[in-house]
Amino acid sequence: MLDGPARQPSSVQRGSVASINQYPGDPTTPGYASKPGVERVSHPPNLPKIPSLPISYRDALPLLKTLDGYGISGRSIKRDGWIGGLAATYSTGPAPGITLALTNFMEDKITPVWDVIGIINGTNADETIIIGNHRDAWIVGGAADPNSGSAIMIEITRAFGELQKTGWVPRRNM
Repeated sequence: MLDGPARQPSSVQRGSVASINQYPGDPTTPGYASKPGVERVSHPPNLPKIPSLPISYRDALPLLKTLDGYGISGRSIKRDGWIGGLAATYSTGPAPGITLALTNFMEDKITPVWDVIGIINGTNADETIIIGNHRDAWIVGGAADPNSGSAIMIEITRAFGELQKTGWVPRRNM
């Protein structure tokens, strides 16, 4: 077990394999909003050429340990980015007599998403404050992501609704 307030051993950070810092949004409409009428590309240039599937450290550790001592270690080629905090040498392999078979079943389809937008008009129509939170889910029902931000947005919405009942109007649009 690793020290510190990290993830549980079986958890997976799926966003870590996405290039959302370079290509946010729908990969079939690079640089444009994904909405009806926007031209889509059939082979998006922003998708990785080598498919990747993130796994938990619980599942990665036996694979890394199997490679220990085979091939070149991450430290010997000064690839510090390869070296994590698990009890392994982060060797490149291959390990003799070991074959690994992985299967990744995916649905490649376009589905709609919805945004929730609320507007409160202020007394100064030239200034607007945007308060936001991503409201999506990597898993069914959004059971893990982004609960804290969603809870705050719900509470802010409730508070602004109560204020509006008293006749309150903000200075800026919200």
